[in-house]
Amino acid sequence: MAIEFTAHTDEARFYSPMADFEEDAVEIEFREDPLTGQQTRIVPQVFPMPEERPDISAYVSDDEGCFFCPDMVEEATPEYPDFVEADRGSVGESTAFPNLFPYAKHANVVVLTEDHFVPIDEFPAERLRDGIANALEYVHDVRAHESAEYGSINMNILPSSGSSVVHPHLQSIVDDHGTNDTRRRVAAERAFHADHGRTYWETLLETERDGDRYVDSTGAVEWLAPFAPIHHWHVVGVTDVTGVPDPDDDVVADIAAGLENVLAYYDSLGLNAHNFSIHLNEGEASPVVIDVVARSPFDDDYVSDAFFLQTLHDERVVDAAPEEYAPDVAAYF
Repeated sequence: MAIEFTAHTDEARFYSPMADFEEDAVEIEFREDPLTGQQTRIVPQVFPMPEERPDISAYVSDDEGCFFCPDMVEEATPEYPDFVEADRGSVGESTAFPNLFPYAKHANVVVLTEDHFVPIDEFPAERLRDGIANALEYVHDVRAHESAEYGSINMNILPSSGSSVVHPHLQSIVDDHGTNDTRRRVAAERAFHADHGRTYWETLLETERDGDRYVDSTGAVEWLAPFAPIHHWHVVGVTDVTGVPDPDDDVVADIAAGLENVLAYYDSLGLNAHNFSIHLNEGEASPVVIDVVARSPFDDDYVSDAFFLQTLHDERVVDAAPEEYAPDVAAYF
């Protein structure tokens, strides 16, 4: 029942002006995701790493007209439809409401903090826990109302990660379509479970616990750097919970604690932007799994970390191998 880790390398050779036009070589490593078969290329120096920590204080301090701030949120955001008991959700500081620009039949936004901006190194696990719990309440309401096989809770922060609003927030999507990646992942999870009588993720953890890619655990969540990362400095959290956890389940706090640690690691690199997704898919083959990735640092002249390979070829390209950064992530757990 062993999981196969498949990789090979190619070498690009040329006469480099950076070496007085002597012959030079760059190694490109290709890795195959053990679950889905998708390919990742590991290419050195492909990530736009900052030379110094960006100063974005002027940008993030401008809260004029922010409809996620406490003085505007109830006037400028929509209210839930009738199948949700409350007009808006509230857990701790977080406030939840329908997404005014939805990407799915059921989509909501959870404003995480009353503060207009919180840098990733100051984002407490408690705020993440409350926001995730608020999102989970909505997902439960949707699934009590109608069948919806696929769900996720997601986060962008700052424009370089795709966020159009500075104020920290989550976005949930729930429907029967799923995303391309979700459908591919769930199909592979179900095929593995049918063949082996256990989940892929349980098998993966048993394989990785004593290896170079394993990070640590936070309660019931185990964290590792995946063999074939989706994006830069990708970290995965794996729970033993299937379906949609209850908002007050201990695993919610465990997820939040792990996210806080990963974000602290990103901050140590001088980064300020990230994405994460918490996958909430139906079926015993699909435990709740968390994907966290770093994005290019936002500043006045930021450079996108996605180019033609990602946007037009559905190809994963990363700067660092997981064995290189997993020990550094572990230092923050």
